[in-house]
Amino acid sequence: MKTIYQLVNLLILLTFLSSKDSLAIMKYNPNLGLDMKGLINQPNSSIKITEQAIEFIINKTKNHSIENINADDVVYIETSVGKFKLKLFPEVAPKHCKNFKRLANSGFYDGTTFHRVIKGFMIQGGDILSRDFNPDNDGMGGPGWIIPAEFNNKSHKRGILSMARSTDPNSAGSQFFICVEDAFHLDNNYTVFGEVINNIHIIDRIVKSPTGYSVAKMSSKPVIPAGENKENWVNLTDPKTGKEIFSKIPLNMNPNSYRQEQQRLLNSDKPLSEIIIKKIRVKPDDN
Repeated sequence: MKTIYQLVNLLILLTFLSSKDSLAIMKYNPNLGLDMKGLINQPNSSIKITEQAIEFIINKTKNHSIENINADDVVYIETSVGKFKLKLFPEVAPKHCKNFKRLANSGFYDGTTFHRVIKGFMIQGGDILSRDFNPDNDGMGGPGWIIPAEFNNKSHKRGILSMARSTDPNSAGSQFFICVEDAFHLDNNYTVFGEVINNIHIIDRIVKSPTGYSVAKMSSKPVIPAGENKENWVNLTDPKTGKEIFSKIPLNMNPNSYRQEQQRLLNSDKPLSEIIIKKIRVKPDDN
């Protein structure tokens, strides 16, 4: 098992070294798979990393100093599909803004993804677990601490930066979302702490990324077409509307397997092609 593990990590390393986005050469370590120092120095990589590497990043972030928000600070976000900039609202959410700056400037967000995108609603990112080898835990990670809610009078309009959380209002950690359309129903339930101030078209580009849901929905129909054999179709449930929809079974495919796979896709808002957060930094505006 150890030999297989080492070979997998070596293949990952070779893939990284052939990537045009690589910024530093990582050394192979037979115990951890990838050298940590090299890993932290290459924020443009979308390479998946080990649990030990994630733990290293979290500890690095915990030891990063908590900085005050300066009047001329802005947020620079560089993604695999473009760059955009945001301003922060420390006057209404000081703890969230300081937390975000700490996470960003420690490199915590580098290499994570926008793991959830919903057309007409929002894009969500900031989960360190989007960097590991398990796609099923995306959306479940955090930095190891939580920030108390700072609900305020800022509305969730298009371009707003807000903090994701669980059912507990005081459970925000590192995951954030950006509204691509007005979402006023979230007001006073989630903490707004910033807003996009340039290149807002980049968030539109991100939210248009094909997801499991959008692809499965596109191949489905609200009713079985007239004249079709019902046995060639499976019934599914659209999780966003609760309505029954139907999808035609591909030739020679097991109906139950096809139904399970299509329903799994319908339940996923994860982009089929990763949208990488290459880097986030909070620093004085350079304009």
